[in-house]
Amino acid sequence: MRKNLSLYIVFALLFAFAAAAQEAETAALEPAAETTAALEPALDEASYEDAEIVDYESPQVYADQVHMIQPPEDIEAPATRFSQENITIKPALTDTLAENAPENAPSTLPLPDIKGTWVEKLKNVSFKGDGGEILPDVGVVEKPAGESLEGMVQSSREQTNSRRSNASVFDISGLMLRMSLEQALSVMQNRGFQKVSEKMQIPNFIKWRNEESCRNEGVVGYERLANCTIMKAKKDGHQYAESVNFAKYSTKEEISVNLTSNFTKNKVYKIIYKSGAANITGNSQKAVYIRNIKIYDFWKKINQKYGVPDNKEEVVWGLGDGKPYMHAKTGFLLLEDPMLRELDYTRMSREDQRYMNTDLYSF
Repeated sequence: MRKNLSLYIVFALLFAFAAAAQEAETAALEPAAETTAALEPALDEASYEDAEIVDYESPQVYADQVHMIQPPEDIEAPATRFSQENITIKPALTDTLAENAPENAPSTLPLPDIKGTWVEKLKNVSFKGDGGEILPDVGVVEKPAGESLEGMVQSSREQTNSRRSNASVFDISGLMLRMSLEQALSVMQNRGFQKVSEKMQIPNFIKWRNEESCRNEGVVGYERLANCTIMKAKKDGHQYAESVNFAKYSTKEEISVNLTSNFTKNKVYKIIYKSGAANITGNSQKAVYIRNIKIYDFWKKINQKYGVPDNKEEVVWGLGDGKPYMHAKTGFLLLEDPMLRELDYTRMSREDQRYMNTDLYSF
């Protein structure tokens, strides 16, 4: 009973305290409401009807009443800070190329070294004598213009519409048609190229005859038969370098040289040049700009060295009709002598006919 009575007393005290707090809060808010109501003007419906409408004009500001704020004297004006004298303009890539170019640069590239080549005969021989015979150039006979090597190259550069280029005197990085392998290796070494690979070959009709001869001698097995065939070809002087590849890694250049067989003294009949300098990927403004600069420089040097092509649509120099020609496209050059290749095939065919005279039949 006492326990219940104590609970009733506690609840009664809590209700009493809550009622007292609510009354105190109500008393604190009433003066603020009265003060707010006193500050507001008492306007009834009649006062709204009697009120006059006043048109307030926007204030006018006159020029003599405006005071401009002057900057401090120690601060430099923007026009002075960004004047033409204080701005440093960095040169573009084309300006740098123009400044670094030599003033007295030759308009044409120098001719290669032709010492010991068949082209040297063109330089040291005068084709028109008094009786029409070929005369050696000993310093007495004056050769007409255009008959020396320099004259032939110059005439091919300054050709007219009725005259075609003589691609047999063209060169690619110093390599010329009908050079020997030793001369090609020497030229490439002087130009900074390295030999990457060399492929040796034996004419098929000789290789097949050597295989038959080795089998008759009792050689068995694929590897032994191949070694025997190669040894016989080397002994007879029929093995030759068919192709040699060169590379210049600093400039991303590659040159492939194809040579004839030993029946025509293993001479160069095809030269293929490739450059990866213009192969720049990407479509950004920088990639497009650099790629266009390198392509323009490639064709500018082509025009300086070889002149205008005879066939502008296919970009081909040459006399036509199976004679030596040169074909060009961006980053690619092809110099070929089809006549020398055909001569090599003809001599191999004659050699093959000579082997036909055998003593296998005695009837």
